[in-house]
Amino acid sequence: MADKKVMNFLRELVACRTPSGFEQEGQRLMARYLKSAGVECAFDVHGNLHAVLNEQAQTKVMLEAHCDEIGFLVTYIDAEGFVWMTPNGGVTIPTVAAERVIIAGRKGPVNGVFGVRPPHLMTASEREHVAPTDLATAPVDIGARSREEAEALVSLGAAAVVDSGWHMLAGSRVACRGFDNRIGAYIVAEVMRRLAEEPLAPLNVALHLVGSVQEELGLIGGQNASHLVKPDIGICLDVGFATDAHLQDRRKMGDIRLGGGPIIGTGPFYNPKLRQMLLDTAKLEDIPVQIQVRSRASGNNAYAMRMSGGATAVALVGIPLRYMHSPVETLDLDDVEKAIRLLCSFIGALPAEPVLAPSL
Repeated sequence: MADKKVMNFLRELVACRTPSGFEQEGQRLMARYLKSAGVECAFDVHGNLHAVLNEQAQTKVMLEAHCDEIGFLVTYIDAEGFVWMTPNGGVTIPTVAAERVIIAGRKGPVNGVFGVRPPHLMTASEREHVAPTDLATAPVDIGARSREEAEALVSLGAAAVVDSGWHMLAGSRVACRGFDNRIGAYIVAEVMRRLAEEPLAPLNVALHLVGSVQEELGLIGGQNASHLVKPDIGICLDVGFATDAHLQDRRKMGDIRLGGGPIIGTGPFYNPKLRQMLLDTAKLEDIPVQIQVRSRASGNNAYAMRMSGGATAVALVGIPLRYMHSPVETLDLDDVEKAIRLLCSFIGALPAEPVLAPSL
């Protein structure tokens, strides 16, 4: 897929713990990576990471990916030292059964487990409902013997994520926690690096990278950044639903497969000329792409960019992902490299004043 340095960056990035509202560990790694290519980054007051190439150009392109992942927040510590949590983003509660968790502790990471009762002690009907449906029934065991011992380790409001790291599967496929949407963050950083270090031609547009915060809580950082940047073109990098593992989902989301290439979002919300330009670039560069149709604005920052009050034409480029919002999100690294190539070619070829309004 890519050279060793680039792959090491990706693996370090997904190893970072970046739950919504606590994204800076991953963003600082992105900033160091870009600085090595001569690209300076800065945080805005909301916590979004921002960098720009060719800032003086008239047309502004905002290449955005959210840096947060789903997780948990500590809400209560009981007298026996068990820690209780609330979801931070769209956690699928039953998937936490018997999972390991890492909490941001007072003096560093604190390990814990979502424990489950032994089947020997359950009735037959209880064994049918082992996985919790509410975190209020799923205490986290950090090994503490009392509330005082637990409170010395973790505080109320501390963030946590499931402890599920990088696992190579067959071929170029990988399973890991947090690909939604650290893979998008990786792509926008790598596109910016390549266009800074290896441009095929001088850029005609101002390229703004935004690594946004708190998408999982309501597209918050994407809205904030759009108001500040005021882009003419907004390209959202996010994951998309692969339907090759659960065939019944094809009726809802189309036939989207790992290894089939990046997804181009299609529907009334996305600018048709911008979408066609992406498709034309893919054809020119012999990059396979997949079409996923949305009849309404979907839950990603393309919506935030278009609705920010400016005249922003938006597009969505997605990476097919299996098992979204679970500890074992799975993707194909070939799709990732194809998305990077597509975006580098597309942005590098944009004219100084692209015409994206309908023709009379």
